[in-house]
Amino acid sequence: MNSLVPKQFMKLGNQPILMHSLRAFASSLAQPVLVLVLNKRLIHDWQLLCTQYHFDLPHILVEGGDTRFHSVQNGLNYIQENFQDASKSLIAIHDGVRPLVKKDLIDRGFLEANEKAAVVPAVQSKESVRIRNQDYSKAIDRSIVFLVQTPQFFKGDMLMHAYQQNYCDQFTDDASVVEKAGYPIHIMDGDTRNIKITFPEDIPFAELLLQNKKS
Repeated sequence: MNSLVPKQFMKLGNQPILMHSLRAFASSLAQPVLVLVLNKRLIHDWQLLCTQYHFDLPHILVEGGDTRFHSVQNGLNYIQENFQDASKSLIAIHDGVRPLVKKDLIDRGFLEANEKAAVVPAVQSKESVRIRNQDYSKAIDRSIVFLVQTPQFFKGDMLMHAYQQNYCDQFTDDASVVEKAGYPIHIMDGDTRNIKITFPEDIPFAELLLQNKKS
């Protein structure tokens, strides 16, 4: 992002990106307990932001780990240790820098996870897709290529069992961890507006989407 400010703390509209993400879950029908996993060095800054923006939405803070995998693992360990029926619950894991997630997607995800156990939102690729090898590239059918988003939804016992595995570089999201543990992953319709803030140009685009969302 070419910024000293962590991207989840950058301002979108009238508040930091991360606050939008948390509010989306709080406004959903599911009304889940919110567990926010943050790098240890950012927790104090987050608390200052909450004071500055009068952000009093109830949430639990948990220290993150060295990788995304270990951060999720820390969050799950907290849930398992502090909630008696955690293994019987439904758990959604979301990237804090997807601030435009709609509560409709969240509600659909929890409903589908209740039936299918492991569900991820994804959108079909609009672009032509090629696989590149060292010496050549090969076109593949884009109709079978889906771009995966978050939140990703799982039954608690399945997710906790999957995260007992040792970390490996192939774990790019929670679905890949659950799949490696032997569970099938189901795809639900995602939302093209549910963008992940990654590059500087994503901020003005997200601002535009946010304004359209309010209108």
